[in-house]
Amino acid sequence: MLVGVSAVVIGVCALGVSLYETSLMREEQRAAVMPLLELSRSYYLATDDSSGKEPRLWLQAQNVGIGPARVVDFRVTVDGLPHLTWDAALRELIEHDSLISYGQSTINGRTIPPERLVTMMELNDVELAERILIEFDRLDFEACFCSIFDECWMTSYRDFGASSRVESCQRSDSSFVE
Repeated sequence: MLVGVSAVVIGVCALGVSLYETSLMREEQRAAVMPLLELSRSYYLATDDSSGKEPRLWLQAQNVGIGPARVVDFRVTVDGLPHLTWDAALRELIEHDSLISYGQSTINGRTIPPERLVTMMELNDVELAERILIEFDRLDFEACFCSIFDECWMTSYRDFGASSRVESCQRSDSSFVE
């Protein structure tokens, strides 16, 4: 009887250890493909025309994680109000009446591989870039992104790369369309 009880105890302990190791392996798998999306701005404004470089303003997203980041939702706001395009947001930001000429790459619905940088918006007009930089604290852009295991996070330009875990990501009527 003692041998039978010992076998049951050993079996239960082995099952417990096996379940614990399985949960550790799942956590390792999740960590091995965890994305981390950082939203940033970069700019180059020449002080004189002798530098030979064009003045530029870039708004960028970079996946600094070790897994792909699937961007499900992206939003741009000025003073907390959403705008559907860069043109609408920038015109509101600097109170500009005519269309703004800029280059852009789509981020909404895009999967960004690890260590990939996406330039979401590029502006070459030095006058407009300077005006935008003066008002930049009124502008924010945020992304909701998920891993391949459908674990999701929200990050914004103002968070400086700090992402917060969310239950899921959903697009809405105020989602960015470019």
